[in-house]
Amino acid sequence: MVQESQIRILVGAGGTGGHLFPAIAVVQALENTESIEVKASFMGTSERMESSIVPSLGYNFNPIPIKGFNKLLSLNTLMLPLRIIRSIRMCRKIIKKFKPQAVICTGAYISYPVGVAAFYAKVPLILMESNVNPGKTIKALANKAFKIITSFDDTISYFDDKDTDKVINLGNPVRKELYSLPEQKEARLKFGLDPHKKTVLVFGGSLGALSINNAVRNGIDRIKNKDIQILWQTGKNFEPPKIYPKNVKILQFIDDMAGAYASADLVVSRSGATTVAELSVCGKPSILVPLPSASNNEQELNARMLVDKDAAILVRNNVAEKDLFNLILDKIEKKDELEKMGKSALALAKPNAAKDVAKIILDLKQTKS
Repeated sequence: MVQESQIRILVGAGGTGGHLFPAIAVVQALENTESIEVKASFMGTSERMESSIVPSLGYNFNPIPIKGFNKLLSLNTLMLPLRIIRSIRMCRKIIKKFKPQAVICTGAYISYPVGVAAFYAKVPLILMESNVNPGKTIKALANKAFKIITSFDDTISYFDDKDTDKVINLGNPVRKELYSLPEQKEARLKFGLDPHKKTVLVFGGSLGALSINNAVRNGIDRIKNKDIQILWQTGKNFEPPKIYPKNVKILQFIDDMAGAYASADLVVSRSGATTVAELSVCGKPSILVPLPSASNNEQELNARMLVDKDAAILVRNNVAEKDLFNLILDKIEKKDELEKMGKSALALAKPNAAKDVAKIILDLKQTKS
C-alpha cells in the first residue's frame, strides 16, 4: 500500500541524454520536496545509455525489448509489432506491481509502450516534449495524456485542437548542477586550462559532431600563438589529431558540464533541445550547428528560438567545415557582443522547469488523496 508521504513515479525515457536527463531532473526536484519520500522506477532498453546511468544514480531500472524503426526491410522492422506488444505487456505488469501515481514519458520509441500501458492502467500520463516540433511518439500519446509539458510556446500549434487544453509550457528541465555554476577561473583550472585566457567550449554529444570536429581539427593550428584556448569534447566516434597546440584541451567526453559551461566565453555545439535549455539557464552565447538529419528538422527549429532573440548564431552543417572556425575566431574577440548574447540567452531561461513539473505531479497526488 502506498503511504500518504510517499509518491511513486514510473519513467519511460532514454536513448539519448536529451530524453533521459529532463526526466531525471524532475525526479530530483520531487526528491527535494520536504516530507515526501520518492520512489522512482525507470523503463528503457538494455542497449542504450539509460541502462548504466539510471542504476548509477540509485534508481530502479527495468529493461524492455522495444527497438526503434530501422530499415524498411529488416528483421528488426518485421519484429517491431511483436516487440511493442511484448513491451506494453511488461509495462502493464510493472505498473500493476509498482503502483505509480504518475507516469512520465519524454518521447522517442522507448516511451511509447510505457505511455500506452499507463493509459490502460488509468494512471495519469505526463508527457514532456523538449523540442519545438514534437516527435512521433509524443504526438501518438497526446490523446492519452493528462498533461503535455513543452519547452516552447510555439509547440502547442503542432498538436490537434482536442489536445491543446493539456499543453503547458514550463520549459525543459536541466540537470540541477547547471543552476549554480562554479567560479570561472576555478572551473578552468580544473580542466587544466589557463584561468585568464578567453575560452571556447566545443562539443557535439557523446558520439561527437563530425562537421564541428572537422572544422576545429582543420583550424586549431591558427590559435597556436593567440590569447585564446579551446576545450574540445570530440565524442567517441572521432579520432582527434595526435599533435595540437598547447592551448587546446581535448577530451572524448565531459562529465562535468557545469564546469565546462562555467569555463566558456563562447559555446559551439549542436542544438538539441537539452543543449538549448542548458545554454539558456547558463546564460552562454553560442554558435549552433543544427544536425540536418534530425527528424522533423527539430534542431534548426530549436536553434531559431535562440537565434531570433540574438542569443546565438546559426551555421548550416554543410558550410560548417568552411566557415565555422573563422566565425569562432571573430566572435571570441568581441567581448561586448558575447555579453549581450549571454544576457539574451539567460532571459529565455526557465530555471524552475523541473520544480514546476514536479508541482503538477504533487498536486495530482493531493487531488487523488
